[in-house]
Amino acid sequence: MLSNAPSLLSTDVIRAIVVDDEPLARLRLCMLLGDHHDFAVVAECADGRDVPDAVRRTHPDVVFLDIQMAETNGLDVARALDAPDAPAIVFVTAYDAHALRAFELHAVDYLLKPFDEERFARTLDRIRSRRAGSVAQQAHARLLSLLRDLSQGSAVAGVPAVRPALLHVGDVTVDLRARAVRRGETPVTLRPKEFDLLVALMRRAGDVVARRELLHDVWGYSDSVTSRTVDTHVAELRRKLGHADGQPGHIATVARTGYRLEV
Repeated sequence: MLSNAPSLLSTDVIRAIVVDDEPLARLRLCMLLGDHHDFAVVAECADGRDVPDAVRRTHPDVVFLDIQMAETNGLDVARALDAPDAPAIVFVTAYDAHALRAFELHAVDYLLKPFDEERFARTLDRIRSRRAGSVAQQAHARLLSLLRDLSQGSAVAGVPAVRPALLHVGDVTVDLRARAVRRGETPVTLRPKEFDLLVALMRRAGDVVARRELLHDVWGYSDSVTSRTVDTHVAELRRKLGHADGQPGHIATVARTGYRLEV
């Protein structure tokens, strides 16, 4: 059996497939995921043989995969999905004997039935962290591509590549050399870290920027550090810039992930 969720989902949503030959087990997983608004179940499979086709059609970020199913073995399904762009795998099973082989397949987590909501929440946090890292890598790759294009264009023109001194998003202008910010014609006074945070968001305007990435880029913290300083600085930036929700330049919160500067 294979069922599909609506295909028009926000790119900020983490897309999930639930695979289990027991209807009640599938239902519980779907209900638990439904309590987290940044996750969406895009397909359910009662047979592991349906999974490769479901993955091709729905492009999930994660597959919750039972191991012991009547017709197939979840480990074999995971091996069939093994590819650089394959979704993350969370094995969900009543047996702990397969844990070593599961992690040899680079599983994100191994949920041993029965599990409680607190344990499930930790699994979702691992998935969010993995996805945030992927988003950061994609943003880095886009930046490198842009720099290559600029460098190649400058070589043709015979002039050195020069990084823009001004950033513009909506009615906000940042002068990087003068470290000055204006909204329209009105100067906006920011503290040093507020300025650096705004620049980090403007350089990736329209993209979701993970809190961990901002902590690294603006404050120089390691990936293991957790802090609410990003949130307090964003709140102050919102107050000083004064944008309404949805306006270009507004800093939108992406639940459990980070922030996006609206364009």
